[in-house]
Amino acid sequence: MRIRIRNECVALLPERAVFWPTHSLLVVADCHLGKAETFQQQGFWLPSQSGQQDLTRLSALVLSVGAQHVLFLGDLVHSLSGLTDAVVAKFARWLHEFSGSVRVVLGNHDAGLARRWPKEWVKAERCDQVTIAPFRFKHQPIEGTVEADTFYWVGHVHPMIQLAQGPDRVRLPAFVINDRQGVLPAFSSVSGGYDVPLRPDERRFAIGGDRIYEL
Repeated sequence: MRIRIRNECVALLPERAVFWPTHSLLVVADCHLGKAETFQQQGFWLPSQSGQQDLTRLSALVLSVGAQHVLFLGDLVHSLSGLTDAVVAKFARWLHEFSGSVRVVLGNHDAGLARRWPKEWVKAERCDQVTIAPFRFKHQPIEGTVEADTFYWVGHVHPMIQLAQGPDRVRLPAFVINDRQGVLPAFSSVSGGYDVPLRPDERRFAIGGDRIYEL
């Protein structure tokens, strides 16, 4: 679904990403690579192949939209303990196969990663935020006073929308957008989310299968 923000056309994608055609930029948030491995170390079962499946999905999306640049909006990994040799190798392979540029905004889950960045990931540029006017890309949602001429794209929240019809309930990942910022859903297939209430100053876009619905 294409929308206009600050006179720029951007595409909200059902694959849980944003594409900015003007700069051939694909933006994803909260991949949480190594989450399954982290939980397994704590005695909980999560499928190890989930991380590879997410990267395969990302590769297909890059090809589909023709992205030349990929920006990760924080929480690339889930924890340092889950950063196994296999997880490092999988993302290194993805970096090698993608011919464009890669930037990683460091999120709260990336705190340990920032100090022990794998040498195999040297291609990916680390940063606290990225500004390409009129947009600024960061991990945490904005609070308080911000620059009036800047629109912020953020992650961290993993927004979900709960729909109800009689006794039936379904929770869907969503984009939440107001006049100052847009919050992306988590790209990770094994990360949960938080139900966002409906506010009069926000637009909410739920992802159902391969389609996006504005509610």
